[in-house]
Order: sequence, then C-alpha cells, then structure tokens
Amino acid sequence: MSTILWQDISNGALDRCRLEVGSSGLRLTGTVLTPAYGDPLEVRYLVATDANGLTRRVDLELDNGSTRVLLADGLGHWHWDGGPELTDVSGALDVDLTVTPATNTLPIRRLTIDVDEATELRMAWVQFPGLEVIPSDQRYERLAADRWKFTTGDFEAELVVDEDGLVLDYGGLFRSVVYRP
Repeated sequence: MSTILWQDISNGALDRCRLEVGSSGLRLTGTVLTPAYGDPLEVRYLVATDANGLTRRVDLELDNGSTRVLLADGLGHWHWDGGPELTDVSGALDVDLTVTPATNTLPIRRLTIDVDEATELRMAWVQFPGLEVIPSDQRYERLAADRWKFTTGDFEAELVVDEDGLVLDYGGLFRSVVYRP
C-alpha cells in the first residue's frame, strides 16, 4: 500500500491518493480539492480493477451531492450504473479521471513493454464537474524502468513512477508533496 499527496502546480489543487494492490486487483482511492472549475470542488474517487489490471468500477462523489458509479466489463464496454452502454468509449480498458494523475497508473501497471517501446490506448476519459465520459486516445512510451512519456493530442508529459507504477511526478504539472510507500 502506498499513499501520496500531489499538488497541481498550475492551480494549487491537492489530491490525496492511496494505492492498494492485492491478488484480486488494485484499488485507487483518493480525495481531490481543486479550484480548477471556477468554484471550489471536492471529488472523492475509488477505482477498482480485476486481477488483470482492467478497470471494472469507478465510484465518484462530488461535494455537490452527486454520486455516480461507472462500470466496465473488462472487454471495453462501459455504462453508468443503471444506464445504457456508453458506446463512444467502446474498446477502452482503462478510465482516466481529469482531476488526478492517479489513473495514469492503470495502463502503466498493465503494460508489459520494454524501454523505447510504445503503445496506443483508448481511455474512458471522465470530465469534471459534469462527469461526461468521452474517448481519449493516448500513447504511452517507456523511457526507463521508472519513466514514461505520455501523449494525448498535442499534450505530452514525462511521468516518473515508483516500483508499483504510481505517478510521483507528472511532467512538472503535478508533483508529489508527500509520499509513503
């Protein structure tokens, strides 16, 4: 189990995240406090994977009382609990929450590529504060055992990770303030 506190350098947002890894999968739990959307916003998240590291459940709670559960079958099909399939993100195996670097850990842990190799992935990208889920095509290139180049559209960042794939530094945009492995 690892716990980290990140700070968003651009706006001062804080994110406390805990990574728990077990034989049945992993859990990322966290709380984000951010001014990024014009009002103070608190987001609590829980992301759970199966034993293969595929996202299966995402619980989201916003301070305005909104709570939603996003479910995935591990085969690229997504839906809000009780809702229809989100066909725009068909094929995505991982979730990406815009408010935290925690979810970059999901593909990094799952990918088994060598240094200087890269892969393209589709993500179910959750936008805040409205909780829209849109597709995001992303590229992960392994630079070293503890470094990855992350690219989506015109954006790129070098990610420094610990031995569990937890992001410690997100291209200078998010940095760990306190980290307990």
